[in-house]
Amino acid sequence: MTLRKNEGADLPGDEPESMRPPPPDRISAKREPEADSSPLGQPGAEGKPDQGQSPLVWILVLHWQASHYTRACLASLRALTYPNYRILLLDNGSPDQSGGSIARHFPEACLFRLEENLGFAGGCNAGIQYCLERGAEWIWILNNDTKVGLDSLDRLISAAQGNPRAAALGAMVMTGAGEQFVASGPGEIDFRRAKTYLRKEVPGNLPIVDCQWLSGSNLLLRAEAIRQVGGFDEAYFLYFEDTDLCWRLGQSGWRCLLVPAARVEHVGGGSTEGKRTYWRAYYYTRNRLIFFLRYLKGLGRLPALFFIAGHLVRHTLVLPFRGQSGRYQLKAELLGLSDYLGKRLGKASCLDWCEPD
Repeated sequence: MTLRKNEGADLPGDEPESMRPPPPDRISAKREPEADSSPLGQPGAEGKPDQGQSPLVWILVLHWQASHYTRACLASLRALTYPNYRILLLDNGSPDQSGGSIARHFPEACLFRLEENLGFAGGCNAGIQYCLERGAEWIWILNNDTKVGLDSLDRLISAAQGNPRAAALGAMVMTGAGEQFVASGPGEIDFRRAKTYLRKEVPGNLPIVDCQWLSGSNLLLRAEAIRQVGGFDEAYFLYFEDTDLCWRLGQSGWRCLLVPAARVEHVGGGSTEGKRTYWRAYYYTRNRLIFFLRYLKGLGRLPALFFIAGHLVRHTLVLPFRGQSGRYQLKAELLGLSDYLGKRLGKASCLDWCEPD
């Protein structure tokens, strides 16, 4: 069974199947790999330690345009010291079909093309299914605008093997450029204020930190857990899908762990630059409502609604006086609110004005 489009879905709290995450064992890829896909290489054949008992990790790099970031990400993977991994380069319907040209320079990666952009959630689900069918014990999802530390995967797997209920693990995310990197630590969810946070501090310099959620920019997932709880919910399309998955894992008795010694650099917004930055305002507004009103019930929703409404009212009063960018941001936020109320979920159909001229 595959996720259907989420047009006309009921509001959270009385969810039809179309708003639920993919069922266990049936996270279906939307497209089969093309016949001309690059052959799967054997990374680590030279200069790597013996695979031994190291579990098989499939690294899923989700690509949608912004080829220079994807190339830098794949180049950083070549330095990994972990001995037993495969790479899947998933072209998430890039209009320029740039995945093919990138794969020719990185023959160790297997290329998987989708015919359309399924968003972060749908693209990852397609890639996850591909990896599961090929024996993945772990799947490491990476945004294309990340670069990984050479021992980052070793550290993540070491932490995972020491914690058998760990279902999702993440490296410390270093956002920025040059010497101006800022670390993002444990993910927290404030249901009262309807806010999510990535804290900047790691309590007590601990080797692992339990989190309520982890950034999808780098997310190591245990195959067993994903088969149990399902993959990303495609109602979100973009943003909050990582928070939702981590929350469901936690509610099912699994742990989400931050491993501070593992480091991943993340530019942030690599695929939503220029006018596409307003995608963030739209999807954040709509998906914030989806997430918090899904998991809050009855009177527990009132504080969240109060803070969300206050945010929108404040922006309605302030943003029109902040130039064109402010007016565009407000337009995107109000469209997100409208689509939530109209039960229009999944990929937005109202953001053509955000495309580059």
